[in-house]
Amino acid sequence: MATVFQKCKTDEANRNYPCEKARCGHPWTVRYREPGGRGGRQVERSFNQKTPADKFALKVERDKDLGVYIDPEGGKKPLVHVYTEFIAAGDTVTGSKRNYEASLNKNIKPYFGGRTIASILPVDIQGWLKWMREQGYEDSTTVVRYRVLSSVFNFAVNNDYIAKNPCHRVKVKQAKALRKSKKKIQIPTLEEIGGIAAELPEQLQLLTWLMSGCGLRIAEALAVTAGQFDFDKGLLYVDRQIVADGENEQPQTRTQRAHTRGRGRALRIRHLKWRDSDEGREIPLSLAISRKVQEHIKRHGIFRIEEGHNRMAGDYLFTNISRTNIMSLAYMDKVWGSAVAAAELSRPVKKHWLRHFFASAALSKGVAVNEVAEWLGHTDPKVTYGMYAHLMPEAPERLRSVMDSIFEEGVDLGLPLEVETLGEAD
Repeated sequence: MATVFQKCKTDEANRNYPCEKARCGHPWTVRYREPGGRGGRQVERSFNQKTPADKFALKVERDKDLGVYIDPEGGKKPLVHVYTEFIAAGDTVTGSKRNYEASLNKNIKPYFGGRTIASILPVDIQGWLKWMREQGYEDSTTVVRYRVLSSVFNFAVNNDYIAKNPCHRVKVKQAKALRKSKKKIQIPTLEEIGGIAAELPEQLQLLTWLMSGCGLRIAEALAVTAGQFDFDKGLLYVDRQIVADGENEQPQTRTQRAHTRGRGRALRIRHLKWRDSDEGREIPLSLAISRKVQEHIKRHGIFRIEEGHNRMAGDYLFTNISRTNIMSLAYMDKVWGSAVAAAELSRPVKKHWLRHFFASAALSKGVAVNEVAEWLGHTDPKVTYGMYAHLMPEAPERLRSVMDSIFEEGVDLGLPLEVETLGEAD
């Protein structure tokens, strides 16, 4: 139980001891243990008067009984410190960390400064959103920043720094803002893809066909290994990517420290973001792409990388031009830009457009959207449908045709009488 007392009357070490006045005006102390019984941390709070001390003692015990106790000291932490704790508590070497750090420096520190986590109210969140819009941020960007900040406050709630997330009381039209942010996707022609491939260095030309024929992102295509292909079954297994968010090795000598000073993140081969370490995706490999892969390996061989710092073991298909290391994403941008310019195209085709080509070609020919979503690595088919729905205008007509063939022509579909399903019957 919490104890309320005056140290001036009980603590010989107190500078006012012994105090014999009934109403001496000296501070009152509340001593209690945090949840956990005898293992809980012993805490003391000081008050100038007995009444607020008594009220606090009662509140502490009531909150402990109800399981809603909040550490008073936790709420005194500055928001920027809690934000930093939130970043450190996650995967510290992902691209997300860099994005969170950028938001912290650009959007949190300039507005909230040294404000404590407990002092921030819903009205402050509303003011922050308005401030970002005044700074010129798009509504979609403010929504993304808002979601991250809300996650930070959830982190604070889970760690008993505060009792409630102030973001939950702020209405943000997230869906509408994100819908408004949609941009038109660009789909390259086969001639444009071939033109760029012809202008790339020969050992990098296969990248265009992996992106347009398998739907790979450039970071995934650059990380492809020979072992990911099953030519007999016609499958490509994707489980890794190249990213520029690795941690630099700790320099040991004065020369190494000089070389690493001021450098950014290291290039890294890592498992697919947001996927478990044993989770990847299988993509059907067409005969045409299979032949191009085998011809590439025959002409250019493989580049063996062993397991190590920022590296996953494998026989990689792509390297830098000198074949001494993996390909840098920044350098790939330069090579791609040069190839696009040399191809003299009517528009500046981006690498990601080739992924749109893959999805658009599949969906326009009637491949199921959930299958395409899986091959693209979209966790929710709604994402795929939202991007490429315009490529499936004939779907209603296909349904009418199927139903007419059944009910008017009596076509037998040969459907089984019973199937197993993971979904719930409705």
